[in-house]
Amino acid sequence: MSSSDSAATSEKKTSERFRVDYVIEAKSEAQARKLGRELCLEQTVELPSHIDAVKDVEAFTVGTVENVTEIRGSRNELFRVTAAFPNDTAGGELSQFLNVVFGNTSLKRGVSVANVTLSEELQENREMFPGPQFGIQGLRDILRVPEAPLLCTALKPMGRSAEEFGKMAYALAKGGIDIIKDDHGLANQVWAPFKERVSICAKAVQKANEETGRNCLYAPCLNAPMDKLLERARYAKEVGAGAIMVLPGITGFDAVRVLASDPKYNLPILLHPALLGGWLDSENDNDGDGTTSNTGKNTSHIHHPHGLSHDFLFGILPRLCGADAVIFPNAGGRFQFTREECLSVANGCRRPMGRFLSILPSPAGGMKLDRVEEMRNEFGDDTLFLIGGALLEQGPDLEYDAKLFAHSAGRDKPYHTPSDTTAAVVSPITTPPKSSDADLPSINHVEKVAMAVRRRVLEYTIFNNGGYLSQACSSAETLVTLYLRALNLGPSIADPIPADFRGSPGPNIPAITGEGHNGDFNDPSLDRLIFSPVHYALVLYSLLVEIGRLDIAAFRRYNKNGSTVELIGAEHSPGHAVTAGSLSQALSQAAGIAYARRLKGHTGRVVVYMSDGEFQEGQTWEAIQCAVFHKIGNLSAVVDVNGQQCDGKMSDITDIGNLASKLRAFGADVKEVDGHNVAEIEAAVKSYNDVTPTIVLCYTDPCKGFPLLQKRAPKLHYVRFKDETEKKVWVDVLSTMDSEVKTDASISNANSNTKHRLEENSENEERAAKRQALPIQATSNLTNNGIETSPFKAGNVELVTRPHRSHLVDWIKLHPKAIVLTADLTSSCEADVVRDNLPDQYLSMGMAEQNMMSFAGGLAREGFHPYIHTFGVFVTRRPFDQVAMSIAVPNLPVRLLGFLPGLTTPGGVTHQAIDDVALFRAVPNMTILEVGDASEVESVMDVAESIDGPVYVRMWRGQVPRLFSTPMKFGVVRVLSEGTDFVLITSGICTEESLKARRSFKAAGVAVKHLHLSTIVPFPSNVIVKAAEKCKYGVIVMENHSIIGGVGSATSEALAEAGIGRKLIRLGVPGVYAHGASCDYLVAEYGFDSTALIRAAQSLTGKQIAGAVETEEGSTNQPALSAEERPEDL
Repeated sequence: MSSSDSAATSEKKTSERFRVDYVIEAKSEAQARKLGRELCLEQTVELPSHIDAVKDVEAFTVGTVENVTEIRGSRNELFRVTAAFPNDTAGGELSQFLNVVFGNTSLKRGVSVANVTLSEELQENREMFPGPQFGIQGLRDILRVPEAPLLCTALKPMGRSAEEFGKMAYALAKGGIDIIKDDHGLANQVWAPFKERVSICAKAVQKANEETGRNCLYAPCLNAPMDKLLERARYAKEVGAGAIMVLPGITGFDAVRVLASDPKYNLPILLHPALLGGWLDSENDNDGDGTTSNTGKNTSHIHHPHGLSHDFLFGILPRLCGADAVIFPNAGGRFQFTREECLSVANGCRRPMGRFLSILPSPAGGMKLDRVEEMRNEFGDDTLFLIGGALLEQGPDLEYDAKLFAHSAGRDKPYHTPSDTTAAVVSPITTPPKSSDADLPSINHVEKVAMAVRRRVLEYTIFNNGGYLSQACSSAETLVTLYLRALNLGPSIADPIPADFRGSPGPNIPAITGEGHNGDFNDPSLDRLIFSPVHYALVLYSLLVEIGRLDIAAFRRYNKNGSTVELIGAEHSPGHAVTAGSLSQALSQAAGIAYARRLKGHTGRVVVYMSDGEFQEGQTWEAIQCAVFHKIGNLSAVVDVNGQQCDGKMSDITDIGNLASKLRAFGADVKEVDGHNVAEIEAAVKSYNDVTPTIVLCYTDPCKGFPLLQKRAPKLHYVRFKDETEKKVWVDVLSTMDSEVKTDASISNANSNTKHRLEENSENEERAAKRQALPIQATSNLTNNGIETSPFKAGNVELVTRPHRSHLVDWIKLHPKAIVLTADLTSSCEADVVRDNLPDQYLSMGMAEQNMMSFAGGLAREGFHPYIHTFGVFVTRRPFDQVAMSIAVPNLPVRLLGFLPGLTTPGGVTHQAIDDVALFRAVPNMTILEVGDASEVESVMDVAESIDGPVYVRMWRGQVPRLFSTPMKFGVVRVLSEGTDFVLITSGICTEESLKARRSFKAAGVAVKHLHLSTIVPFPSNVIVKAAEKCKYGVIVMENHSIIGGVGSATSEALAEAGIGRKLIRLGVPGVYAHGASCDYLVAEYGFDSTALIRAAQSLTGKQIAGAVETEEGSTNQPALSAEERPEDL
């Protein structure tokens, strides 16, 4: 051997190595190492190691196995094997490098490439690995979009002329697209030859750029034979194309390297994945038979490795070759990529790799506008979002469609160059030409109205610091489509400014309905729309305003005292046909209406709009079963499937599983659509048969239009801002929307009005927070025969913030048999603290109160003490039979905490428990307690726990006054004052209200024996009778309940049975249903506030008594509740 040969050999022996990570299927680590060794030979010398020729060169040619580790989590044995190959085996060329990495081994099953790590020497080899010439930042600089997602679309379909493609490119560039690429199928076909097409499209984009000030790039497709590919790249640059697209699966990755290396091309390079699918390592073969699941998910975790990993093929390798963006199929589209695979691609595109710039991942493949926010959350803003065919499906106005794309990606704010002279801003949406269907508003118009609805709901939420915002996100397109395109409703026949509430229907009060806003519901030919999720009322009112069926003046009365435009819509509210606030009842009512219309020969259909949470309620399924059996084919249900409920994601509360499959099993005709796609919604709603009820499942995004809402997930039910900083962020969002959505006279038509509303709202909150301070004289503590003279502190009343929540965790810890159950109102009933801190003693039962009651009975039979937390109406009305049969009959220790008793809620008739005492007084074994202050709230759990049998508690939440310094005692009546003129009996919130009249009674010389009841059942008849016997004039009962069946009725029964002839005056809800308004307003409106008490006392005694003293002495000891401290609204 010559000295020169010896030196060359020595140099080869000391060369650096690059490393390849393989995934190998093997039965043991030893076998994996053996297979790795065989792979190293196969990829280099392609001979067994025992051959002498191999022994001579092995040290500087054959790869070595450096590491073997087991991959856990798979059902079969997989190992990660790292092999190191000498740099010289690649010969300084990309093509040979790829051959060493996987060449012959790619033909074998059971092995795949996971990653490649270059040596330092190869890292610096720019001829072999040029790397991206622009990368993410370079593309942003060219496009003048320093932040936010980048947008891409495709010119298609094949068969159009070059001129037609040019018009498309111009409109899309005008609308705000950043990169317009050829469809990968466009080459040099006769319809649009390459040079003609590229020249026309490049000029069209340049013209749009001149008009908009942006810098959209046109990327022609270089799908060409190798001898023509470089020529076409040169031509594309000459005529003004701003980028190029290469198909490396067809032309080879080395073509990418050449284009990136040569400065005469110097254009950003996009890669398209055509033909690369066969190169991939697929993890979807679940059973080894070569088939995949229809979801593209590896459901059983059997991975037979073969091919290149997703992040290497679509991320690392393109970066080495010089690509600047890579298109790949996103999960949920037309191709079976999983979410994890797609995220790995994005990671491969952007993770640190020395000098190799990060590049743009471009998820594509059947993506639609409604997926943009989801993709943005998944991939972040350093992403090129590609929507092709779905954008063309939006309608003929491509400029408008592009603006919708930009809007969905949050690309509405201006972006400036460093000199701040040129803005890459998407201009506001303007009304596009009408669609060819002259009889209906265009799809584009429907989408504009949906945006306007969201804007109006957001505006209300901002200026009232609270609102149902996510409901507008999920339902806007569906509801607007129903009103404007899918249903035959007819014009409104209702007053656009409806009258205020006149009382619930009765002998002297006619029934009123808000259904007239939907059209003439008596017309047999028109459709009828029944609205079920009435907490969406704000969305519905906003829609009615936008389409001219409700006046803006009426909208301003939303949630105002005395208004029918209620927070939780009732049948007298605009757009509402039935009272459905307790949910799941509207479908049953709609079925009855549809059946009756069929009997009468009406041709119009009945459509009920629902939320998916209602399918947690058993009544919903009973209604479907009934409708299918009776073949009520003129009934349809349109369902907002947003996966959310009050407590969070339905899948975390009570997952309803595959809703479509269940409905089909019940016999319904089920259609599944994108709930933000107007055309799909319309087609599904209009498609029905005469004998089978139709259910249209509209899959929606609860953050649609407002990606900022995602930060609140999973709690999206009601939005209240935590502080002014958060509110300011949303004010900026609203300002942005104002540049796109032009509505009629709005709540915030001018900045001056906005300022006025903010001040007015602040004043309202301040007034609500200032509960009246009651100076009360101290008295002694005497107990005698079930009577306690209540001890008060002299001075003003202390307000306690959420006393139940404050001590609940400590109490539950001391009672290991206690289990807290909620029905989707966890925060609203102050039980979230148990959920978050004691998950083993907490159960979320979803919106299924009937099931919850029977379930709790089962727990109690096994020795546990369930503590159910929900609203009073959902304890008593809906599950009454379950409470009676599953809990009361076996006399089980189930404790039912019913929040928002009586008129303490603005939720209206469906949420006001004005009959709960009457119902449960008739239930044998049931004990009824009611708290009247913070001390009783803090001690009622002890009282309930001491009782052997079921207990119902009328509970107080939020800020609660502390009237008493001693805890509640079972069966003991508190005596708040002594007197012989009349007996005053109060309970719950009425005790605090009645104390406002004390000074008036004292000034008039009226002596009152005031009794506060916390135990309603068993009723303290003996105490009441003895007190009544000693009074001159009679008894007044003041209660937050119907005067029928409550404390007043129990008092009358006690007096009559004892033969005591005393006059009785009952103050409470006077045998009617109330409406939604504030508590202070309602107790005055229905006659059981302190003023009504004084009038009753004056009538009873015949003495002149001055009005109630609204004292302002002192101040409360607690500030108003912060946004974080308040219970979630309804």
